[in-house]
Formats: sequence, C-alpha cells, structure tokens
Amino acid sequence: MQTFFFVAFPYIALILAVGVGLYRYFARRFTYSSLSSELVEKKYLFWGSVSWHYGITLILLAHLLVALLPAPSRLVLGNHTRLVVLELTGIGLGLYCLFGIVALIARRLPNKSAARSVTSPMDWILLLALGYQAFSGVGIAMFERWGAAWYLNTAVPWLWSLAILHPNAATVTGLPFFIQTHFINGFLVILLFPFTRLVHVVSLPLEYLWRPYQVVIWNRDPRRKQLPCPCQASAVPASAPPPLEPTDEKRRRSLTRIGILVGGISAAIVGIPSLAFLLGLRKAPREWRPLGAVDSFPVGQTVEVSFADASPLPWAGVTAKTAAWLRRDGPAQFTAFSINCTHLGCPVRWLPTANLFMCPCHGGVFYKDGTVASGPPPKPLVTYPVRLNKGIVEILTSPVPITTV
Repeated sequence: MQTFFFVAFPYIALILAVGVGLYRYFARRFTYSSLSSELVEKKYLFWGSVSWHYGITLILLAHLLVALLPAPSRLVLGNHTRLVVLELTGIGLGLYCLFGIVALIARRLPNKSAARSVTSPMDWILLLALGYQAFSGVGIAMFERWGAAWYLNTAVPWLWSLAILHPNAATVTGLPFFIQTHFINGFLVILLFPFTRLVHVVSLPLEYLWRPYQVVIWNRDPRRKQLPCPCQASAVPASAPPPLEPTDEKRRRSLTRIGILVGGISAAIVGIPSLAFLLGLRKAPREWRPLGAVDSFPVGQTVEVSFADASPLPWAGVTAKTAAWLRRDGPAQFTAFSINCTHLGCPVRWLPTANLFMCPCHGGVFYKDGTVASGPPPKPLVTYPVRLNKGIVEILTSPVPITTV
C-alpha cells in the first residue's frame, strides 16, 4: 500500500494534472478560470481569499525553495536562532492560511447563502482537500517539532527520487501516519487540479501586456455620496435628516477593525518570541541525559545510543527521541558523534570492520574521528559534549539540534 501511495500515486496525479489540464485548456477554454463567486457575495470572500492566497503562496514558496536548494537550506536551518524564527514564522503563516480556508468554506455553508447555490460537488471536494492540507500542515508544525529540518532530510530526498524517475520512499515510509497523510493529500490536490477551478493557478493573463488600453468612464464617482442637484435644493425640506450611513459600510469598518486586532495579536505571538531569540534574550535549554553505566561500554567500541532531548513540550512526539554513536576511547574518555550525515541528514552507519562511518543515501564516508573521508558531506560529523557523572555516561542535548560543540 505504501508503494502505491508514495511511488505510483504521485505519478498518477502528475500525469492526470498535465494531461487533463491540457485537454481542458484547448477543448473547454471558457472553463479555464477561477469562476469567481464575487458577484454573489464578496464580503466574506475578501477575508477568506486574501488570507488564503497570501498565506499559501508564501508557504508553497518556502517548500519549493527548500526542495530546489537543499544545501543552502541546510546551512540556513543549521543555526538555532534561524530555525526557531522560521518555525514560528511558518506556524504564523499556517494559521493565517487556515483562517482563510475556513472562511472560504464557512461562507458556503448557510442554506440561504448565494455562494452555496453556485458551489459544485467538485468545489466541495477541493475545499475539503485544501482545508485538510492547511490543518495538517499547522498540526505538523505545532506537534511534530522542527518540521523544517526533518522535511529537508525526509521529504526532499523522496521528491527528488520521484523527479529523477528513481522513486525511493524509504525516507518517508517510517514517518508518523499524520505526516504521511499530509504528503498524500498534497498529491491529491494536484490530481484534482484539472477537474476543478484550481486550474486558474496556471491561467496567466499574459495578453494583458500587449492588448489595447481599456477606457472606463464613470457616470458618477462611486466613492462619493450623491448630492442633490442645486436646481432641486428647494425640493429638499430644510429639516430633512442627514442620510444614514449604509449598513455595509459599518460592517466593513467592523470587519476591518477585527482584522487589524487579529493581525496584531498574531504578529505579537510570532514576533515577540522571534525577537527574543534574535536578541539572545531566550536561550534554548540544554540538559544532560544519561546513556548508561560506564562499565556497559567496552573500551574501543562504537555503539549506537538513544536518548530524549531537553524538550519540555508534551507534544514533542517522535522528534523528542534521537540517537548518536558513542565510542569509549579510554577508561574515562568518550566521544559522541551525531547520527546524521552533514550532507542531507541521513542516518550514518558504523562499519566496525573498516573503522568508518558510512552514509547509505549518497555514499558519504567519514573516518573514525568523524572527519570526511569521501563523498558529498561538506564537514565532519557533529560531536556532542559527553561527561561522566557518578559512574554514568551523560550527553548534553537540547530541544534545538546542536550543531557545534
């Protein structure tokens, strides 16, 4: 089943998206648009459409840049402060995007809604798929911490393997089911592309660049209130009350104020912690974690050890567990190497017969001291601080990945 969803299904979705999309463009050109419902209701459409489009555009751009530029992305995400700031920014954009799609769905729910009357079954399917994608993305960002880091080491290699027609789903099949559904639903949205109004994404009005100018003449200025003609001034009673402010304008003012308030709160939630990390006001907590008794590690041997990071968050999930390679060099000398290759983060293996660390993903090789022997890794394996405490070997860990000693 995993072979179908992570190997066959992506190709099926892409082939249908391109093939049926081209057919619809040439055979049914009139439907190749967003079929906007602005004419039937645009107040809630404005709040949903603006937040959804701005939020999803920035999120997709971030996903695309990391996938196309994995090496620079690793350098950016390898810094503690930048990783935290980007994670908080991603959560903020995800919530902004989720608010937009919920608003777009909610405007179509009332039975008397004009927008509901023009909503097709495929529109509902697409809205639910997009809603789940936004919901699962926010859930992953909040409950499966440091998604930006593990996305680079799991999803990106899988996507590249699909792109070069050598599919390898080994890096994603071991992820939690919730994360896997996020990937599968992403390709489901691609599959729905040619069958829904989503095709307007690639409908670019390039002809607007060379078409003749369109002249618009207003019979009246809609931004100004209509004033009575001077010739009719005598017909207006002197005691006539001033015209009442339209209800729509009041509602628009209220929604604007609510939007400013919600935006300010969201900016504070994201901005204050980010500023605190940038200024060094908050430090990532580090704790010493026990690995075992000193006598349980033979001198000269390298063994894999696992430990929990210093995260105080109860929803850390599988990301709270990590591993390292521990070598006992002497009676009281220990060295701990990160299990992740410095190329794209794949877990390295220790080959005792060759005294080498080997990365199975891209052929990176490290000497027993962690320095690069061959292959694409740009720097040696990361080492963790190790100490002995009352006969117990302990390793220094942090909720943010430690990249320097």
